Amino acid sequence: MRPEPRAFLLRVLPFFTGASLAAALVLTGVSMVQTLGLMRARPPGTRVEATVLTVDLRPPTQTEPWYEGRARLFVSDPQLGTFTIATDHPPVSVTEIWPGALVEVAVIPGHPPQVAYWPTARERRNRVTLIALALTLSVAAISGLATRMLRPA
Repeated sequence: MRPEPRAFLLRVLPFFTGASLAAALVLTGVSMVQTLGLMRARPPGTRVEATVLTVDLRPPTQTEPWYEGRARLFVSDPQLGTFTIATDHPPVSVTEIWPGALVEVAVIPGHPPQVAYWPTARERRNRVTLIALALTLSVAAISGLATRMLRPA
């Protein structure tokens, strides 16, 4: 004997609602931790966009098993002026760069100005977590509404 679809849905939908709310609770905690880490990782200074002119990256060797490199940036800002500066190659956990790329940097004026890379990779991960949180909450809301609508009066 096959169960009635309405009765089956009335049994299953509360589990979807509960699982979605539990996942939303976990994603909320993850998002809070990511946001706090992101606030600490943001460098001081004025946030501007810079163009990567060159990237020199030395591959790892037997004696030095890590990548090492330099990048030359072109910064043009109405308040800070226009200048080029050589910086250390940033870790991939902070941002990705290649010749011709536009990157976000924080600039502290001075002679020479200090430049730090903006943590765009972390911002992307945080954005993905927030999108997953919104989708999870929408699944919980839809399944909760469907449960109420299918319940007999």
